[in-house]
Amino acid sequence: MKPALLYDHQDPYYLPLVYDQELIQDLQLPPLLERMARQDTYMYNSSKQVIMHSEMSVDTLKYRQQILKDGMNHPALIKSIYAAAADIAEQADAYRSQMKPNYSRNIPVREKLKTAVSLLEVILINLKKLRDLGLLHKAHYRSGGLAAFFNRLDLRYPDSFLSGANQHLRLLQQAIRGTRLVIGARIGEGLKGIRYTLREVYAEQSFLSAKKIGKASTLVHFEHNFSEIEETVQNHILKILKRFIDETLSFADLLRFESSFYVGCLHLHEELVNLGCEISFPLPLGPGSRSLTFRGLYEPVLAMISRQQPVTNGLRAEDKTVFIVTGANQGGKTTFLRSIGLAQLMMQCGMFVPAAFYESNLCDRIFSHFTREEDRTLNSGKLDEELSRLNAFIDHLTPGSLLLMNEPFASTTEKEGSLIAKDLLSVCHELKLKVFIVTHFYELAEWAYTGGLEQAVFLAPERNDRGTRSFKLSAGVPQPTSYGEDLYRAIIEHTGH
Repeated sequence: MKPALLYDHQDPYYLPLVYDQELIQDLQLPPLLERMARQDTYMYNSSKQVIMHSEMSVDTLKYRQQILKDGMNHPALIKSIYAAAADIAEQADAYRSQMKPNYSRNIPVREKLKTAVSLLEVILINLKKLRDLGLLHKAHYRSGGLAAFFNRLDLRYPDSFLSGANQHLRLLQQAIRGTRLVIGARIGEGLKGIRYTLREVYAEQSFLSAKKIGKASTLVHFEHNFSEIEETVQNHILKILKRFIDETLSFADLLRFESSFYVGCLHLHEELVNLGCEISFPLPLGPGSRSLTFRGLYEPVLAMISRQQPVTNGLRAEDKTVFIVTGANQGGKTTFLRSIGLAQLMMQCGMFVPAAFYESNLCDRIFSHFTREEDRTLNSGKLDEELSRLNAFIDHLTPGSLLLMNEPFASTTEKEGSLIAKDLLSVCHELKLKVFIVTHFYELAEWAYTGGLEQAVFLAPERNDRGTRSFKLSAGVPQPTSYGEDLYRAIIEHTGH
């Protein structure tokens, strides 16, 4: 049985992408993941895995959004699902260790059976909890994903099954306490026993510890034979038990993974709402279109770290692919770039986004290229390092990708840096690849504005006559200055010199 909370009738197989670490670093994703996980290491890793996999199916994203909406309306439901799945998975550690092939052969069958029976009790308790959740919250969930999940639970683990399983559990618990077993068997070739069957369990003194009659050598002989028979029967029981446990653990592991993502989303939602931040469910468009429209977009990590109401931005850009951000230093350009990347990532895993409204086409990959500290080993200069990082992913860019660039080639001259950037942006434009570039190269921006790139969008931070920044961006003509004198004047005034 599959939980199917992330995919409808599919298993979620996530493979780490080659360039994930660059994107995680550039978008400052760890603080966001920490808020989602709340010190749950498993949730941190699973949430990162889901977020970093850019889902390309609009239907799948809407499927997840509906489940998350149910969770936001009734957080206890999703959190209880995760708690039950996590309890099974965590309690299975001893069982998994004992069942490893290299380790298993050194452990007596009775010990393995004791561990399996102990885990079986945990499994049955939590399966009943999951069943009860479906009944208790039936009026509280409307998503097709949760409805189908609880329906499958009802069909797979009806009351009759759980009742019968608990009866078997009680018998097994008696059997591992050293009670007397009544074993049936047939005689096979060489007068050896075959088809051993556990017929009854008696909660009384073991046969081997009863009053001993006869010679010692005869008793030892019988003890040896009876021990072999008992071990054979226990092996058969363990095999049957193992099939059910392994199947259930596979289900619990997948359920833990899938539900942990939703619980992480709930944690993040609670934090943003407590700050008074607005969130919305985005409208994903098919990868064939080129669109980006948003209102009230903000950078959630900055909002959570500063504990302040965020500055928001808006944009409407249909059939646009190149976005050039220029203007005042420390005006919010890098923060804006991160807000775009985070919103796209959050949309493409089925989450809400940090905006009042967000609509965008899906991107098959998101690449980032932010400035780095200079190579301290002195094996290469900063420009060489930049070109090396660009070369690592440039061949992987497709028309469906999103590229985020922050101050590229700033380590070289404006003329040389502009030439490199012109070639790159021209290729991106021809491919209709969506690219955001923050740059202080006026030569580059003027080239694009005067016809080098048709239909490019130009944005710049707002700045009043006194040089004060609002940290909001708006459409505007590229300016030949980054207004560094504003910062100089602010520093002089602050120091009193």
